[in-house]
Amino acid sequence: MARDDYGAQVEAEFLEEAQDTTSELEVTVGNIRSGAIPAVEGTQRIRTLVARLNMLGAATDFPLLDLALRRFRDYIADLDQPTEFNLDDYGTFVDVLRGLLSGEIESSTDNAEFFRSLPTRRPFDLADVAHLNVEILLIEPQRSSAAIIGRELQNCGYKVTTVRTAMEALELAVRTRPDLVISSAVLDVLSGIDVGCALAAMPATEGIPFCILTSFERNNAFLARLPANAAYLSKGGSFGADLAEALRRFRIT
Repeated sequence: MARDDYGAQVEAEFLEEAQDTTSELEVTVGNIRSGAIPAVEGTQRIRTLVARLNMLGAATDFPLLDLALRRFRDYIADLDQPTEFNLDDYGTFVDVLRGLLSGEIESSTDNAEFFRSLPTRRPFDLADVAHLNVEILLIEPQRSSAAIIGRELQNCGYKVTTVRTAMEALELAVRTRPDLVISSAVLDVLSGIDVGCALAAMPATEGIPFCILTSFERNNAFLARLPANAAYLSKGGSFGADLAEALRRFRIT
């Protein structure tokens, strides 16, 4: 079989299975809404189906699908009792997935605009906190810390995407152009300082505000090579005050 024929066969098989999985997602959302299955059980099923789509898509070239599934995974990560509002967002994700798989949403669509258009978790009380159209990329390898910090940012109304590794963060920053990047100082093969320097050096990301999140003191030698305009966020009790100062300084409201 010629390579082009093989590639076409792989894509056709992917599309068929992905469309079947998306249909199952739609049915599951409807079953949760109607009470045919408990919300916790249904949401766990949705997580399984999204994970299946993610594995299927790994072998194909559908970059927008990767972004949609990333945001969907973040949305349902710790949500076991979805409200009607959440179920509406689930439905939106299903519609987007169908559009991507059918070609109705073109692959040439701008990555950043597409990503910003996808649903994100909102604060519980929108009367008190305005839901802002601000994208924050959070780089934090510890799941527990990422969940706590991410939730605090979401409750302030911001859209939050969490990643665990430096390389993943750099790729996502280039593709989605967030309004702010917050990185833990200690990561993996690259440090948060490396991430900040890389973002400042690349034309595609040099204008993105950057914050280092650390338990080191501001004058610690480990932080000496941070870009001059980077902001400092303490992992201690002053995190909220430090974040407020950084947002004021970067004019993010």
